[in-house]
Amino acid sequence: MNRILALVSLVFCAAVSTAIAQSSGDVERGKQAYYDYACYACHGYEGIGRRNIANRESGVLISEQVFLIYLRARGEQNPAFSTQTMPHYPESSLPDDDARDIYAYILTFVDDPPALDDIPALRTIVEDAEAKQ
Repeated sequence: MNRILALVSLVFCAAVSTAIAQSSGDVERGKQAYYDYACYACHGYEGIGRRNIANRESGVLISEQVFLIYLRARGEQNPAFSTQTMPHYPESSLPDDDARDIYAYILTFVDDPPALDDIPALRTIVEDAEAKQ
């Protein structure tokens, strides 16, 4: 019985891992849609803003389907997440094809800040602060 359970779990995990964070959308069209729908206003130009989405930071990005559900459910659920102010996007204002394209573009976001040593001005500030302690 334990072997069967382990096998079923393994197959399930493999199936989920192949479905996670894949998109049927087009990255280039998504880039344009990201700007057209002003997603950058909260999420920044590369996914780093008031609401970070780079590096698949948000659980909403686990799959394309979850992303679409989240966009559509906001109107019926709001304020289910009272700390979030993401607008509701019915299909009439953001078609599924555009949403899939935006999702594909978001998956390209990577937050890879430079090391402290690569930012001389910041390194100087940190060193001055440490010297004053």
